[in-house]
Formats: sequence, C-alpha cells, structure tokens
Amino acid sequence: MTDNQLNGELGETVVKATVLGLGHVFDGRGRLETGVDGTIEFRDPQTGKMTGKMVAVQVKTTANSLYTAESDAGFEYLMKMADVDYWRQTSLPVVIVLYRQSDQSLFWKSVAASVPGEERRLIFDKAADRFDAAAMDRLAAVAVEKGRLGVFIPPMRTGEPAHLNLMRIGMPDEIFVADSPFASGRDAVPALLRADGHYFDWVIRGRRFVSFRDPRGTALEAIIDVETVEAVDTELIADSDDHDDEIVMIELLRRTMAEQFAHELHYSSKGRIFYFKAEDRHQARRYHYRSLREVTSAMVVQVYPYKKGKRVGQIHSVRHHGFSPRFERIGSEWFLSISPTFAFTEDGFRPHRFASDLLSGKKRKDRNGSIRGQFFLFRFLLSGAELSSASTLDLFGEPEAEARAPSVLMFEAIEPVVMDAAVPESAWATSDPNAKKMKAEAEDGPVQMEMPR
Repeated sequence: MTDNQLNGELGETVVKATVLGLGHVFDGRGRLETGVDGTIEFRDPQTGKMTGKMVAVQVKTTANSLYTAESDAGFEYLMKMADVDYWRQTSLPVVIVLYRQSDQSLFWKSVAASVPGEERRLIFDKAADRFDAAAMDRLAAVAVEKGRLGVFIPPMRTGEPAHLNLMRIGMPDEIFVADSPFASGRDAVPALLRADGHYFDWVIRGRRFVSFRDPRGTALEAIIDVETVEAVDTELIADSDDHDDEIVMIELLRRTMAEQFAHELHYSSKGRIFYFKAEDRHQARRYHYRSLREVTSAMVVQVYPYKKGKRVGQIHSVRHHGFSPRFERIGSEWFLSISPTFAFTEDGFRPHRFASDLLSGKKRKDRNGSIRGQFFLFRFLLSGAELSSASTLDLFGEPEAEARAPSVLMFEAIEPVVMDAAVPESAWATSDPNAKKMKAEAEDGPVQMEMPR
C-alpha cells in the first residue's frame, strides 16, 4: 500500500464528507475506477428530493506540494492527455477536485474549462473555485444533459424573495366633483392661469371636474361652477366599472402624484416619466435612502463631460434617475407599477437632443442589481420616509426625515413573495464569458456621441 494510494483514498473521503455535509450525495466507484472516482447527485435541500442531475468527479490529492505557478490569487493545473481523452467520451460532464492535505484546501474546475488551444491546462482562481457551499450552484450549472438540446440548472437554494415592482395606493375617503364650463383640462388651463392658479392636481373630462382638492375658495373656482361642487365617496369613482371613470382615476392619480412630489421629481409629459430634479445647472446630486435594511445613497443626477475630441471637459449630458409610472386597479385596490429608467438633459433642465440614443445605450448595460436598486430608491421616496439629499447621516442613529406637508396619496410597499426556488445568478455570472466585459461597460456611464456644433 503506497503513500499515493493512501493519499488518493483520503482525498476521496474528504470530498465525499464535504459533499454530504452540503446536503448532496457523493457515490464513489471504488477500486474499479478508471478516470472517474465517483459522481455527485444534487438534492433539493428543502424537500430532500433527489434531482437526478449528476456530475462525474475525479479527485486529485497531494500531500503538501505547491501547484504550478501558484500565488495567493491562483494557480495552474496540467491534466493528463489520457484522462482528457477518456473524459470526452463520458455521458456525464466531468469536474476535477484538487485536495491538498497540508492546508486542507479543496478546489474544483470543470475539465471542459481548459485554456483555449491548450486542452490540458486549467487555470484556478483561489477565490472563485473553492470547493465549498458557494460552489454548489456553479457545480449544478455543469450538470448538463449531454446529447440533448438545452441546459437544465437545478435550483440549489430555496426561499428566495421576489420583490414586486408595485406599491399599494392609499387615497382620501372623499373626492370632489363639479360641473365645468370647459370640455377638457386643456381648455381650462388658460382661465386658471389668468386667475393665478398653480394647482394642476385635477381632471376635467366631459365637462366634469374631479379632484382630491376642495376647489372652493381657491383659484380653481375660475374653471368650475362653484354651486355644483360636491364631496362624494372616493370609491364611487375609484371602484366604478365605467371606462371613463377609470381613465379619470388614472389621470387624477398621476397629476396628484406629480403635485405631491414636485419638490423632488419632474414629470416629463413627452417621455411620460418621473425623474429627479437637478438642483442647479451642471450640478450632480446625491440622494440618501434606505435599501431594505441599510442606509445607502445613489447619484440620482450625474454629470458626464466629453472624454475625447475637441470638446474634452465640456458637458456632454446629464443623466437623471427616473421611472415610468403605471396605475392599475387590481380588484378593489389601486397600485402603482414602477419601471426604472433614466432621463437625459443638456444641463440638468433642458431635454437632451439625443436622449433616446443615450437611453438606449444605458438600457443595454442595465443589470438586475441596478434596476432593483433604483426600484428600492423610488419605493423609499414615495413611501414618504425619504431623507434630504443634503442631510448628514448619523452612523449611530436614525437619519432625520425631511419635514413635508401632509400627503394626499399614500404609497405602501408590498411584502416580497417567497419563491419555491432561487435563481443561481452567481453561477450564471461566473459561466458567462461576457460577464466581466458587461460589468466594465456598466461602470463607464452612458454611451457618448459627438454632437454637431
């Protein structure tokens, strides 16, 4: 019995114990192995059900030797050509697990992940390729059914929360209706402006005025018949099955929301989006908010100068965090759907001439994390607990909320839905050859173009 035989058996035992400890099954082949020491079959950790998805495993053990070109970051491993030829014929995908007895280290790699043009050479990353609990999703991603179209990645984690991009809308109990001499809001606006009116949280449709604001005693009397003003239960219009009432409600919610958050957000009628206001020309703006549990911040107005050409240093564009609102009635309740997006201006105020091109370039780089972060940002703002962008954060206490007038509409966050299975995003990001490039592009800012003088 040689030392190599003992070390080999020890390595297989350590790998088996590790796999079992992580809630999956390692089945060794014993003395009859000829290039594959065993298989790992993945098991649903919540139900205990076996998935039938497997990878073949070859364990390589060393006592204390350094690997080729080993550093603190990684090393190389050269496979035997006879093993590579054998693994190509297997009906299961094959991974190699390296065990070093001296430091109890375990690393793994798919044998198909060899260096292009050097099919025997594997490059190991000591951080990413450690054989532990974090590796299970990536190992499961290797469990491809050979000979069939498509790839099946079994979920290794369960109970992941899914955040809906909806907020429940709370409305006042009463709504004010009145007759109007004007057929539409567009016709009524000039008369309101002549009366020095500056409230636009109302709707006129079919000569009927509707608003959460009592028009009596205000400049709104210029566009209504004051004698016909009546306060009615909000649900008479909000819960109506009449199509016109639904249109009125959607427009009234949008206008009331624009008025309520006018100190923070601008509404673009052309783009039909809300976006953060700039505090001054060519000036960036940071907004502090609470994302799930922690206080964080985002640059909600970002200034981008030209990076090359004759106009280096001049302002190319200003990007604003924004969202597209959609008001929907589900059952007897109204909800706001938040779809994060961006607005682009020349200086923080004037719409950019090439806004659609800049937005298209930015959208191509958006990933789940950035979209989720934007949603949490706007959810925090709309819920009425936002922080002043100029406030100082107290690391040992709660941030001070900005004082504001009573809200007409209340926006309530919806509890996340717990899914039966989780998406192994880390496994996909690691296996995607374009992941690093996509991440680097996302950090560069919007695509820039040379504009005509």
